[in-house]
Amino acid sequence: MAETEVRVLAKSDHRAAHDLARAAHHTPPISDAEWAYVGDLHEPGLALGAFLGGELVGTTRLLRSRLALPGGATVPMAAATGNGVRADRTRRGVFTRLERESLALAVEQGFSVVGSRVSEATIYRRFGHGVGNLSRAVRLYPQEARLRPEVHRGGEVRLIDGESSISLLPRVYERLGPYRPGVIGRSAAWWKAKWEPLVRSGKGPVVAVHSGPDGDDGFVVYRAMRSGDSGARVTLMVTDFHAANAEAVAGLWRFLLGVDLVEEVCVRRRPTDELVEGMLVNWRACRTHSLDDDLWLRLVDLPKALDARAYGDGDPLVLEVIDELLPANSGSFRISPDGVEPTLDQAQLSLNVDALAMVYLGTTSFATLAGIGDLRMTDGKALPNADRLFGTRTAAFCGTTF
Repeated sequence: MAETEVRVLAKSDHRAAHDLARAAHHTPPISDAEWAYVGDLHEPGLALGAFLGGELVGTTRLLRSRLALPGGATVPMAAATGNGVRADRTRRGVFTRLERESLALAVEQGFSVVGSRVSEATIYRRFGHGVGNLSRAVRLYPQEARLRPEVHRGGEVRLIDGESSISLLPRVYERLGPYRPGVIGRSAAWWKAKWEPLVRSGKGPVVAVHSGPDGDDGFVVYRAMRSGDSGARVTLMVTDFHAANAEAVAGLWRFLLGVDLVEEVCVRRRPTDELVEGMLVNWRACRTHSLDDDLWLRLVDLPKALDARAYGDGDPLVLEVIDELLPANSGSFRISPDGVEPTLDQAQLSLNVDALAMVYLGTTSFATLAGIGDLRMTDGKALPNADRLFGTRTAAFCGTTF
């Protein structure tokens, strides 16, 4: 069997690689019109191809972004996407080679973390990825879902047309900043590929923007979906919802629940600690439809990734992290509210890099990791201290596809 060769793709190979990834996900080749929007998401030097006998049989690529951390800092993140192996060349180690090489490329390019939205949850932990945050999908019934009078009021919500949204939404999103751990940056190429085609198609969704005393501070994007006899049943499907403060969150929910002639409002991704039920007169007018893994993280530069985030009020902790795929990334670290430094001291707690990803943004506790067998302890008293250090006041939330 020929050996798989993985190399950085030339720009002339980007479209073929894109079509290969689409085919692997049972999607037809991209059109010329679509490629004009999507091509810039293939950044020079960050797209990889796997070749067997000179043929392109697999691909993956990285996008430059940034990840918001507890405390408000951000670190360089490589958003991994466009994965695919040709259907007649699967089960031959092609994906494994691509994954290993993409991690090495991320290290070489100076990223601290790699973020992924995984299609198969059974695969990625063995490569060091872990669930960085969870998101909640909710359904609300406007006829029953009235906001309590105590819920924040203030600000204004306005609808904007599609053409205006092309320039306005990127500015609003950028203005929100790292308002929660887990939020990631959206590049100009991302907006061009993910948003502009929807607007240009003439079938774009509705956009509503919330403005507070200091200007625009949140937005929602939704479509009205018809069902039932003669399409009489209308459901608002919310696909994008970001807001920087409680007033903007409440104002946008109030707007969505006040749209006339709507039977149901469905929001696919919201933070797990956003207590929509508590905003309502009738708690049961909001139902959790699902709780899903959202952004998966792979920490590839532990010293930088650990030192960049803020820590809670705890005693110094010596934590050992084991990274079998990137041995140079393994080590023990002394972690305290004052910062992080490598150490040769005896570790109090030890875990693999995929498990660290689960606590990195505060999504999972060390106590939970211990309960599911993902944590090794030499000092049982260190467990509550670790949770004090890594715990966060707000749940991590991403809310961006790529």
